[in-house]
Amino acid sequence: MKRVGASILATVALMSVVFVAGAAGHTARYDSTVTAKFDKQASTFDGTVDSVKPPCKTNRTVKLRLRATDGSTPVVGTDVTDSLGAWVIAPTSAPAAGTYFAEAAKKVLRKNSKHRHICRVAVSKDVNVK
Repeated sequence: MKRVGASILATVALMSVVFVAGAAGHTARYDSTVTAKFDKQASTFDGTVDSVKPPCKTNRTVKLRLRATDGSTPVVGTDVTDSLGAWVIAPTSAPAAGTYFAEAAKKVLRKNSKHRHICRVAVSKDVNVK
């Protein structure tokens, strides 16, 4: 009888561990890439956000930043990607000579007590404007 009781107790303990672990949920993180280039004739910056997870491409906030000599990276323009992941930023005046880059912000796709699905921040290669 003691063996049966111990066996039942062990089974219940194992099931409670499995249940608690399953209830904890999970977090999924998806990588993205962002490209950036400068169109000298149009005086605009443009590029795309890409990811293996399609929702990470669309409606993604992209900030264009300048690498300042003091080490800061002020935002010089912002756009939101379209259905293909494309973005365009047209500064209000001709951009100053310098080094620029695009940053696609983190995007939360799903967040509840059991799931968090996140598109990670992505940073482009530097773009030099002369």
